[in-house]
Amino acid sequence: MDYMLFIVAVLLVLAVADLIVGVSNDAVNFLNSAIGSKVTTYKNIILIASVGILAGCFFSSGMMEIARKGIFQPQHFTFDKVMWIFLAVMLADIVLFDIFNSLGLPTSTTVSIVFELLGAAMIVGFLFAAEKGESINEVMKYINVDSTFSIISGIFLSILIAFTAGVAVQFFIRSAFTFQYESRLKNLGAPFSGIGITVIVYFLLIKGLKGTTLMEAAWVVNIYDNIVVVLLGILLLTTIVCFWLQRQFQLNPLKIVVLAGTFSLAMAFAGNDLVNFIGVPIAGLLAYENWLGSGVAADALYQDFLATSDVIVPNYMLLIAGLIMALTIWLSAKAKKVTETEISLVRQDEEGSDDRFKPNTVSRRVVKTAMLLGNLFNVLIPRNVKRRYNLSFEKDKLRKATQVGDDAPAFDLVRAGTNLVLASILIAWATSQKLPLSTTYVTFMVAMGTSLADKAWGRESAVYRVTGVLSVIGGWFITALIAFSVAALFAFLIYQGIAVTALLLGIFLVYIIISNVKFANKVQQSKTERSRLSLLEESDLDVYIRSKNMLVTMIIEISGHYSTILNGIRNGDAFALKKTDKELMDLIKYTYKLKRNSLRAIRQLGAADRRSAEVIVHGTDLIQDMLQSAKFLSAESLQYLENLHAPLASGFIITLEELGVKMDKFFRLATNELNEEDGPDVHVLRQSRNEIREFINLNFGNELDIIRRKNIGSKQALLQTSIFLQSRDIQAVLFRVCKIYGKFEN
Repeated sequence: MDYMLFIVAVLLVLAVADLIVGVSNDAVNFLNSAIGSKVTTYKNIILIASVGILAGCFFSSGMMEIARKGIFQPQHFTFDKVMWIFLAVMLADIVLFDIFNSLGLPTSTTVSIVFELLGAAMIVGFLFAAEKGESINEVMKYINVDSTFSIISGIFLSILIAFTAGVAVQFFIRSAFTFQYESRLKNLGAPFSGIGITVIVYFLLIKGLKGTTLMEAAWVVNIYDNIVVVLLGILLLTTIVCFWLQRQFQLNPLKIVVLAGTFSLAMAFAGNDLVNFIGVPIAGLLAYENWLGSGVAADALYQDFLATSDVIVPNYMLLIAGLIMALTIWLSAKAKKVTETEISLVRQDEEGSDDRFKPNTVSRRVVKTAMLLGNLFNVLIPRNVKRRYNLSFEKDKLRKATQVGDDAPAFDLVRAGTNLVLASILIAWATSQKLPLSTTYVTFMVAMGTSLADKAWGRESAVYRVTGVLSVIGGWFITALIAFSVAALFAFLIYQGIAVTALLLGIFLVYIIISNVKFANKVQQSKTERSRLSLLEESDLDVYIRSKNMLVTMIIEISGHYSTILNGIRNGDAFALKKTDKELMDLIKYTYKLKRNSLRAIRQLGAADRRSAEVIVHGTDLIQDMLQSAKFLSAESLQYLENLHAPLASGFIITLEELGVKMDKFFRLATNELNEEDGPDVHVLRQSRNEIREFINLNFGNELDIIRRKNIGSKQALLQTSIFLQSRDIQAVLFRVCKIYGKFEN
């Protein structure tokens, strides 16, 4: 196969892969509002978004020149050099988005493609200039500096514009609707929905007509000549329809806005971002076709064709791209993970704030500064203005209206509608002006702005959410750096010849396989964690029984890990210890979520169930103590084996085996007693506890005598004494758990 034909084939395959990884990341842009507000079922939301994507693909052909000549000057490159640039860009793009998808962080496809083209073009331009003996000062002629600066500045300016617009617009809309919006929906619902849908139609269908080949030019001109009449007609018609549906079928008109907004944002996303996925491969295909007909060698044909010719993408290619994107949002687990991250940062209830982002000094200082500024404004603002503000937002009613729980909406339909309509306006306007606005930046910052206007960031969750937002924004800047560097590196390697290019493709393929295997394992681990937490959500059981079932499940898991630790020490099995140490660390992280969910669950208890609440909270806390002891023991044992310290004495190994049997017996007895309908028999458990405690104390004393007499190594002495001490702590805490439940149930 011809080398250039091979590169074209690889580019087309990579285009499919890029569509998958890119949409997996960008799906959050048009799904978060509908999913967060739970406007309808997940399948219905995905179906509507899929139709929007297919429609948007046919409005995107006018954007293709950004990949063709928006960043670099193709007329200064020969055909082979341009193809190397395109191959490096596509490889870097897939690697970059696979990393961000695996982390569950949203980033920008537009920023990535811009900086990848910039990095690859600069390194190839530098090498090409050196090959021709040109001075280093001439390298910049290969880059479209003015266009690049305009694109980059526009992208980052969108962050400020989107956030400010989100705060301002949501403030006024919330003031009009309030959080108890049902009472005002009768009068405001239909007009708000009519305006929202009219805006959507204007920016997506009318502005988008400039880029499509689906409609005759004369029709487009006629629509623009009568734009005011068309918009007034749409506004009147949609308002009447929404009013009729509300009165006749009691349909909430805000749902229509959210669903229409989901469709519109999916359509705007496809129209604006499709170039990021297939623009480079399509430009490469057209350049290859032009080269075939030229009869000129690949290293002699300068790309005046790309610099002067329009890129017209056939409709069948747009349809194929749209189908791949639609299938991706149906099937991609990584798309769901990215969506969960963004929703957790904007949800209304503080209980649901995602603690995956650990607070740091910067986030604490940001929150502290914001609080100080808030106190300052509080002094300066007149009392009557503050009173009206508080009445408009009805914070007391907000607390009652805000649902708490995993099945509750993250925010209401008012905010969801604002997010979608406002983001659609900004993105579609940029598309109509041929500006590669970042859909990720716009939708994320609009969502942050509207959540701030809704006072979603309280003292309970502010520092966590600020950390999350800073992490996401920091990731955006890292995106630019990684995209530039990786594309430049790949371009340098590809420039070295066919052998190095083949090696690079092989490494790339291995990386993608390993990455997806690791992510599949993480997904399975996440499912396991959710299945544990689901025990607290079984509606057919009361809160106390649900919590007790959860506790027994945790005790069984700790018992298994404890046995693995003792067996690993006896057999010198570092692999088993490493595995159980990691699983114990995951369980400790999980217990923090368990404690939070337990506190949510006890809110279902009545005032007379105070004792039940105490037992639930105390039991969860004791489980955490047991896990800490088991984790300390596993870490110390693993370190001992990995550092190749002296083998444990045979006599101690025999004692360990006996200890394991006794502890296993006690674990089984405890779980059986906890499952008894009449509650644990504390007397029977105490007898078993005393037997184990006496065994541990006796052997601990003997171990101290051995240490004194035989002068064994300090590391061995530390491990052997720790085994007895941590085992004693575990069985003591387990007995306390049974005692608490036994006293309560008896």
